[in-house]
Amino acid sequence: MNRIAKVTVIATLSALTFGGISYAASAEMNWPAQIDQTVRTFKGDNFRVVDVDTLSRASEVRSRISDESPRQIAALQSAVEANKPLAAKLKAQNVEMDNIAGASQAADGGLTIYVR
Repeated sequence: MNRIAKVTVIATLSALTFGGISYAASAEMNWPAQIDQTVRTFKGDNFRVVDVDTLSRASEVRSRISDESPRQIAALQSAVEANKPLAAKLKAQNVEMDNIAGASQAADGGLTIYVR
């Protein structure tokens, strides 16, 4: 019986660990409260632009973008404009700064800019 209890405890702890990893990979962890600071200091070409309308209506990301306040969106747009290399790359892709609605950072450091 002791052996079964030990295996059960180990299995439970393992499940909790993997659950934590899954949670860390979710949009919650990749959607920092201060994404504007992340965007302001972003360097490199590891970014992509996603139209919000291409996201599922049930998407957590789409829901978060809808919940952002005008102040948060303005701060994000200002951060993009302050990051001159990123702003130039976005303009080269015909992204208008006023259409930027959100951003998130991937676990690999890449950036996703969401536009309307």
